[in-house]
Amino acid sequence: MSTTRIPADSGQGLGKLVVAVLEIVRDLLERQALRRVDSGSLSADEVERLGNALIALDRQFAELRAVLEERIPAS
Repeated sequence: MSTTRIPADSGQGLGKLVVAVLEIVRDLLERQALRRVDSGSLSADEVERLGNALIALDRQFAELRAVLEERIPAS
């Protein structure tokens, strides 16, 4: 039976990819939220909740990025 070796640095590329995808997702969510706010289809309460949700999401993404970048040395 043969064994496949995975290079020790292979996780770095995956971690960087995850961070990049998170940035794209965050940007898309923010753009969609702004479109909804600009369209006037949301009540004041919904705008407030949406803003709070985006702030919380940004904090969670920042925490995740920090953890991933801590494990992935900059190149």
